[in-house]
Amino acid sequence: MEHIQNIQNGVQTVSDHSVNIASGTTKDIKKFDFYKNPVFIVFFLYTLFIATSYLNMDKSTKNKYVFSDKFRDSSNTIHWLNIISYPYDFSKSTMNKLKIIFTSPLTVYLLIILPIILNIIDPSHKTYKVYFYTVMFSYLMLMILFTIHVIIFKFIINPEKVNIELHILPKEQVKKTYESFYRTQWVLLFFLSPILITICVYIDRLLNRVK
Repeated sequence: MEHIQNIQNGVQTVSDHSVNIASGTTKDIKKFDFYKNPVFIVFFLYTLFIATSYLNMDKSTKNKYVFSDKFRDSSNTIHWLNIISYPYDFSKSTMNKLKIIFTSPLTVYLLIILPIILNIIDPSHKTYKVYFYTVMFSYLMLMILFTIHVIIFKFIINPEKVNIELHILPKEQVKKTYESFYRTQWVLLFFLSPILITICVYIDRLLNRVK
């Protein structure tokens, strides 16, 4: 019974946080605080810029430069799981899952770097500057992560020695290079991380405000 009560308490806590976030956001909108917020204006313009740029790209640019001719098919479907797991096959083994967690720039950022950023910079600070500081710090962490990642996986592990388990392209088109493995992930991180980090800081500030 004690375990059931703990589970119920956990569910209730998550539910309360969700209600508080929704309530706080609604209050922001009703009071127009959200629209007067310079962070919201920058966030909206940046998101609009990213969306407009992507929609206006021709198909070849999207496929070749953004998705590396592997992760977006002829029906314009983006294969997000393949982006994260390539060159390993996520479904093959537990070891592959661990490899992906610790080698994929996206998973390292989401599971390790993002929590570090949110713990180092106090999101509950009252001024709007915390958003800009957090985004700048995020880029600093990304540059550090990029440098370490390149050194380890390009010069120490050597992509040519990696066994490609996720067969997306015909064999003759497969390239064993660092760019082929990870360029798409880095492109997505550098352009989309400001949007993600701003949302995380906003949610964190709401949770701190309604406590």
